[in-house]
Amino acid sequence: MATMKTVRSVERAVSILFCISDSAEPLGLSELGRSVGLDKATTLRLVATLEKQGLVRKEERTRRYILGPSIARLINSLHTDVRQLCRPHMERLVEATGEAVCLDIPRGFERVVAEAVDAQYELCVSPKIGSAVPIYVGASGKAIMAYMNEEDVERIIAATKLKPMTKDSITDPDRLRGQFKKIRQQGYAISHGETLRGGASVAAPVFKRGGQIVGALDIRGPQLRLDKVKLNQLAPIVKKCAADISRELGFEDLLIKAE
Repeated sequence: MATMKTVRSVERAVSILFCISDSAEPLGLSELGRSVGLDKATTLRLVATLEKQGLVRKEERTRRYILGPSIARLINSLHTDVRQLCRPHMERLVEATGEAVCLDIPRGFERVVAEAVDAQYELCVSPKIGSAVPIYVGASGKAIMAYMNEEDVERIIAATKLKPMTKDSITDPDRLRGQFKKIRQQGYAISHGETLRGGASVAAPVFKRGGQIVGALDIRGPQLRLDKVKLNQLAPIVKKCAADISRELGFEDLLIKAE
């Protein structure tokens, strides 16, 4: 079967959008052109088209480009798209383990259950979609924060004072930072009773293109079934599932590098 030809101008415009999105700072026209391998005139035409549609915007002061207001329309549908993408993976994970599986996403100082698939056991831990807890507690929250930039992590710690949810919640900032380092080394986080007394979970991070953290996928259930040995046994399965989802979201480097 012949490969369908793509539209070159669309490919170039998308490359410009990705370039702006992946940059930590606004980009000038010359920088954009060099980054995507285009001459200045071609870059200007494409940027002008994107600007007309509200997908990019030129800052008045610097005359550099950032993402525009129309991107919000795409972002607003992102969580729905991520949920739809994750659901089949999560259902297979439940079939393999019998335990509840959740996708948590960050929202300010909280993490929110964006999608969940119930366990096959009668005794289970299955939070409702839309429920939220502080981002610094539990396996999912730690798996997310471990891959956030340091400034955001310190802002969360300072603002929340790590107020505990249970007697097992981590309240020492240094201990929490130490766990983040371990999570980055092994690629997953575990939790015993930090969010819910008697509950346990193991979580792995989910990334999108450019390595930005999207959320965390976790298996959760009662400590009666999920002791620390069992959680560490389940960790490779969760990591594989989270990596598969990340790949579908455009994340190319799926190796969690040790520090």
